[in-house]
Amino acid sequence: MTLTQNVKKEAKKAGFAVVCISNPEMLRDLPYGKIEYVGVLKRPEEELPKVRSVILMGVYAWDAAFNIVADSSKLHFNGKPESKVPLESYQLYYQIVKSKAWLVAYYLGKKGFDSVPSVDIPLKTAAVKCGLGCQGKNTLLVTPAYGPRIRLISVLTTAELDIDEPYKEDLCKSCERCVIACPTKAIEPYKVKVNRCMVYASENPRSTDVPDKTRELEKRLTKRPTPNSFIDCTTCLEACPIGTCLDGNDYC
Repeated sequence: MTLTQNVKKEAKKAGFAVVCISNPEMLRDLPYGKIEYVGVLKRPEEELPKVRSVILMGVYAWDAAFNIVADSSKLHFNGKPESKVPLESYQLYYQIVKSKAWLVAYYLGKKGFDSVPSVDIPLKTAAVKCGLGCQGKNTLLVTPAYGPRIRLISVLTTAELDIDEPYKEDLCKSCERCVIACPTKAIEPYKVKVNRCMVYASENPRSTDVPDKTRELEKRLTKRPTPNSFIDCTTCLEACPIGTCLDGNDYC
């Protein structure tokens, strides 16, 4: 087997449902820098100067619990700080994909290549560039086999790997179920009004740019397993019919 084949095998063994490969040149025209509501998206070379290949991998998030967030900020706000608990926030799926990605990076490291996981490059658009799927009407990556129920991470490496072709098809076609299902009407086809998104509202509880109606719906509809945790809204994911049969073709 080639190194590329072995890397993909290791990614699948680590628990990734999908894996494709690109390189910095193919990703040259993606959006980088400070992006409103998103943060700062980095070029692969900013994190690994001698990067030759970019491995895009996704975990199948088969349950809404993958999107649980534990946030200690309430323990430090409007009251005496809880000294035993640091001011931190943990998102479960990030912890899962990072731990799995390090297994792939470790495999490449043993082969003599510098390799690091990254969630700071433009993951969704990079995933389209290397063939994992299309960017859907909800702006998430939509894959043929799993729909939008994929959580992404990349591994940047100095290894020269075979690249995959970009994804060309629009899987959404005329479907607008995610647009209709969004409780705050944050979604327009291929565009999201981020400050009206319940995920943004949940993750930014003191942001002043969230409309009152969105804030009210977020407080009423967001699932909160404990006083210091919540589950990000997945309504647009659940509404998507693509991948629900998990055979890569059926739209049940």
